[in-house]
Amino acid sequence: MEILVLYSCLTTALFYLFSRAMISKPLWSRYPSWLDYYTSCSACSGFLYGMVVASAIGWTQDLSFLGLPGRFWVTPIVVGLCAIVWTPILADLHVRALLQLGGPSPADPPPPDPEEP
Repeated sequence: MEILVLYSCLTTALFYLFSRAMISKPLWSRYPSWLDYYTSCSACSGFLYGMVVASAIGWTQDLSFLGLPGRFWVTPIVVGLCAIVWTPILADLHVRALLQLGGPSPADPPPPDPEEP
């Protein structure tokens, strides 16, 4: 179970870092249009990040994933396929949490009054 949390957090963090984070804006603002289109899709890039994380960490540390051994050639593909599902969900939660922590922006209109028709 810990490995599932590790993989899901790492793939979501990589998606955010390489497509939206202000600290890496000098990198992602210079992407060609095809790469920008790919990295903006959390499911598409989540597959790649899942395979990278499973290969870099799972393969070297022999971390099993859902019963598959870490050094089995199918494991990075399975992690990538699972990352297609969890990366968009966790990325949305991440963005919503950041927006809520920052509060409403000055440009946001006030919420509607429930008393008015």
